[in-house]
Amino acid sequence: MKKIISFTPVLNWLKSTEMFARPSRQIPGKWQLVEYYVETENELRNITENQLKADSEFWNIEFTPEKNYSLNCNLPVSIISEIKNGNWNISKNYITLSPTGETIESVEFQFAIEKEMLRILKKDNSGRIGFFGFFKRME
Repeated sequence: MKKIISFTPVLNWLKSTEMFARPSRQIPGKWQLVEYYVETENELRNITENQLKADSEFWNIEFTPEKNYSLNCNLPVSIISEIKNGNWNISKNYITLSPTGETIESVEFQFAIEKEMLRILKKDNSGRIGFFGFFKRME
């Protein structure tokens, strides 16, 4: 008698588990900035959620499964203020935001998603933190 082994249940379990979910499946959705760091003149500044609210600053971004993104942002950070709506793409732990129909260059961030928190990091050529933001998923 031959035994038939089926890996289908194991494969289905792996696909359904958040731990093994691909970043491209975790990213789509609406995200809201809750805290960020920016380095200016050799000083690292931390802007907390309370400071964002007090200064009426925000950055909301929506990623669609079709690889489009749209944003609503008023942060006084030069790297961020240059980003316009467009297309997103990921490669390893980098997400690239490419404005559509614009002459503005794409912006590439390192990213990670842990415990429903999206973290993106952009450093300049000298290694200083241009932007390090923490986003929570909006409901």
